[in-house]
Amino acid sequence: MATVPGSGTLSMKSMAQEALHGTYGSGTITGSIGLYALVNGGNQNSGNTYPAVNQACLPNPANRTYNSFTASIWGQSNCVNVFYSGSLGSLTNGSQLYSSNGGATTLTAGSYYVCDNITVFGCTGNCAAFTINSSNVVTSNSAGVCCP
Repeated sequence: MATVPGSGTLSMKSMAQEALHGTYGSGTITGSIGLYALVNGGNQNSGNTYPAVNQACLPNPANRTYNSFTASIWGQSNCVNVFYSGSLGSLTNGSQLYSSNGGATTLTAGSYYVCDNITVFGCTGNCAAFTINSSNVVTSNSAGVCCP
């Protein structure tokens, strides 16, 4: 298996050959090469179907339709951006949260309250609460048990 060079000029065709055949710079490529497909897997705008790269990396394939709200760790007053790759109304235990649009960065594990005047986890505003683990997965939430 060849590897993509770490310096010098890169060729998209050669990278496609590496993805499909494991041979940087040789191998048959049919039709166009879609950059999205080459990076995320699939055949969008491509003549070939490429494998997903690093499937253990979230999100893969890339999902850029994140919704956001702000929240703060209990006992602190600074609110941080929280991003979710689905409808905020569908947040529940097991949901994966991020601190950046695109899922590249993680939040600090702990218990949070919501700063915005929105409804999530069945509660509105700072009556909504949730806990995330070190993998940024929601492990518990207010589940409709809200402020009086």
